[in-house]
Amino acid sequence: MSFNDLDLRELDKDLSPKEKEEWNDIYSSYRGSSILTKRVSGVDSIKYEGNSVSCLVSIDYRVKVLIPASEVWYDKSAQRPDYVLKSMSGAEIDYVIIGIDRIGECAIASRRLALESRRRAFKKQRHNVGDIVPCRMIASGRSRCIVEVSGYDFTLSQRDMSYCMITDLRSEFFTGERYKAKIMEYEPAVDHLAISMKEVEPHPYDGVEIRHPINSRRVSKVTAKFGGNVFCRLDGNLDCLCTYSSQWSDSDFSIGDRVVIAISKFNPVKKQVFGKVIAKL
Repeated sequence: MSFNDLDLRELDKDLSPKEKEEWNDIYSSYRGSSILTKRVSGVDSIKYEGNSVSCLVSIDYRVKVLIPASEVWYDKSAQRPDYVLKSMSGAEIDYVIIGIDRIGECAIASRRLALESRRRAFKKQRHNVGDIVPCRMIASGRSRCIVEVSGYDFTLSQRDMSYCMITDLRSEFFTGERYKAKIMEYEPAVDHLAISMKEVEPHPYDGVEIRHPINSRRVSKVTAKFGGNVFCRLDGNLDCLCTYSSQWSDSDFSIGDRVVIAISKFNPVKKQVFGKVIAKL
C-alpha cells in the first residue's frame, strides 16, 4: 500500500502529542520537501536488493529515519568510505524525507536533496570574499575534518583549521559542534566556494615582538614533537618551535607537559617563533 492510500487518521489516533509532532514533521517533509534538521544517532547496515547498504540513522524520538550512503553527499559519484559515515555519529545534519513506511515506523531520507536546497538559498543571498559564515562539524578525524557550510561540504586539514600545530584534530574539534569560517573564494556562477576556519581570527604571530620579545621567558605547554624539536603553545594560541637546552633530551618530555621556554628568534616571512626549552614544571 502506498503512503497516499494510508488512513493516517486511524493510524495516528492513539499517538502521544510528541509522537504526533514527530510524524507530522515527517509527513510535511515528504509532501513538500521541507528540510528537517536532526542529529545522527549512528550507522546501520541494511539489506536492499541483495546488497548490504550503509545508512546514517537519525532517531529524533521514536521513528527511525534511514539515510542511504548514496543520499548522504551532494555528488552521488563522489562517495566516501564507510568509516567516514561512522565518524558522523552525533553530527547535526539536514535531510528531506523521500519515503515513509508508516506501518514499520521508519522513513527514508536524503541529505543530498537538503544540500541542494541549502545551496540554492545561499546563492540567493549576497555573500562576498571575507564574509564570516557559520559551519557545522560533520565528521572530526585525526588529520582531517569534514565541515558543512550552507549545503557545501569541505574536507579540511589542520592548516585550514588552526594556526597551531595539532597532532589530533579530534582533541579540539568535535563532531556536532558549530564553528565559524571565512569565505576565501566564491564564484556562484560555477558553484565554487572555498573557506578557512583559522582565518576567522587574526594570525597569532601579529604583535609577537611586543607580547613575547627576544630573550623573554614564558610558561608554555608541549603540544607536538617532531624530528628532535618540540612545539610549545604560548598564550594566544601561538606555537613556538623549540630545541632543548643541554641538560634535557627529547625523552624527558611528553605532549601535555608544562615547560618554561626562552624566546630566541622570529621569522616574520613565515610568521614563526623559535625558542629553547629551559625548564620543566
